[in-house]
Amino acid sequence: MWIQTAGIRLDGDLTIPPAAPGLVVLTQDNPRDRAIAALLRERGLGTLLIEPLTPDEQAVEARRFDIDLVADRLIGTLRWLRAQPGIMELPIGLFGSGVNAAAAMVAAAARPGDVQAVVARGARADLAGGALAQLQAPTLLIVGELDPKLRALNEEAEQVMRAHGDVCVIPGADRYFSDPQALEQVAVAAGEWFTRHLSAPVPSHAKVIDSALPVEQTGLLDAFMPPSPTKDKDREEL
Repeated sequence: MWIQTAGIRLDGDLTIPPAAPGLVVLTQDNPRDRAIAALLRERGLGTLLIEPLTPDEQAVEARRFDIDLVADRLIGTLRWLRAQPGIMELPIGLFGSGVNAAAAMVAAAARPGDVQAVVARGARADLAGGALAQLQAPTLLIVGELDPKLRALNEEAEQVMRAHGDVCVIPGADRYFSDPQALEQVAVAAGEWFTRHLSAPVPSHAKVIDSALPVEQTGLLDAFMPPSPTKDKDREEL
């Protein structure tokens, strides 16, 4: 199926089981994410696999690290979903890996009324910038035990987030979760997180940042204030 978003058409693979409690948008379409999507569907969740960059864009390193561009297309995808009969009522979660996980967190912070849960696998969470402190959706950061650098980045990000967050360390897993058993543990943790949080009420009166930003705005991340170094000590734990 084709999804019109932010001035281009993205190819999407949408599957919604009967009586699905929610829909998970996976922000890449690759063998690992397809395996995770299949396991999420076994739990009754709907899935939409998309690749937010065109093949030509994927070949350019600067585009692969363009958080504004990827997040903007994810926001456009959320807008498209909210206009589709039979889908618009479903709670939505975002699942992302690496750089795309950071873009998913930016998109979730920009559209808090549209995203009710986020799961990030091996996220470059540092690239989400000030959006981390603006996240309202409960966010699970999954990292591999054998990747201490990325684990430290995600633990720092979790300290910045004001939303309910957690860091899940998969024993024996490397950055890419090459072991099929490690990937299955990712899917189990993600499924439990989405099942728990996609039933939560949508935040009311949520501030929304739209996609297709005006030319004079230098970037989507500029809409967010830089994060504070630590969580507010007196914030309410969810």
